[in-house]
Amino acid sequence: MIAVIETGSVRSAARKLGLAQAAVSKNLTALEKSLGVPLLVRSARGVEPTEFGRIVLRRARIVDAELRHMQEEIESLSGDSHKLITVGLSATAEAMLLPVAVARFREHTPNSLISVLGGRSSSTIAALREARIDFAVGPLPTDQSVSDLHTEQLCSSDLGIVVRAGHPAADARDLASLVPYGWLYSVQQIGGPAIVSLMRKHGLPDPTLVAHCDSSSALISMLLQSDYVTLNSLAALEPLRAEGLLKVLPIELDLPPAVQYLMTPTMRPLTASAAALAAEFRRASRRLRR
Repeated sequence: MIAVIETGSVRSAARKLGLAQAAVSKNLTALEKSLGVPLLVRSARGVEPTEFGRIVLRRARIVDAELRHMQEEIESLSGDSHKLITVGLSATAEAMLLPVAVARFREHTPNSLISVLGGRSSSTIAALREARIDFAVGPLPTDQSVSDLHTEQLCSSDLGIVVRAGHPAADARDLASLVPYGWLYSVQQIGGPAIVSLMRKHGLPDPTLVAHCDSSSALISMLLQSDYVTLNSLAALEPLRAEGLLKVLPIELDLPPAVQYLMTPTMRPLTASAAALAAEFRRASRRLRR
């Protein structure tokens, strides 16, 4: 069922799985019969899940991931495996923790491959709940509960206003000087972008919002090639500031730091390799607190 929905057709799913098309169709029919509800429907875009199918798909992905993790752990114990760990990281976690954590991890487990998923907290947490990633590191979402996850505070980064080197407002010392410029944002609070509430607090007009950038590469590309401004975690942009490509404006902000949390599923154990990588993220965060 997962393969059919991901590929869009029974034929493509059969090819992906190395099975006969008739075998895939037979198993889908048996699954629908056992549950007593229709799971799939044909549309102009191919085969798609029904409302019932979406419920089953969400659970099926978790089951499928657990079976793969079980196989990985068995292979690891037998010494015949190439471990894949998939993590969801914020741009701040990528900059502050990822390089050190991966370097330490690879010293002890060189036969491993790490896949990094970026994006907004809500997307990362959805992937974590569906077992598409092993764990996540980033800020807690402001629009949903995470009571079903174990959360552990790792580190924090101050927020600042950043522009490209040579920006017309590179010498600005107050928010009023930045009103004419468009803003890129990733930092949000309950109710919307943090820069909006900050401007209002200072009695200034709402900023012109250009783009919400969960992708650090998109944010950096637009900053470097435009006169846009951003309110962002300083740690996430520190490497480019150190190279002289970006500049932090000397404007004091009354904002709490961006806190990064390690998030793991409460009811689903990490594989041994994922737990080892999570431990290195903890160790990397402790180095920052010294």
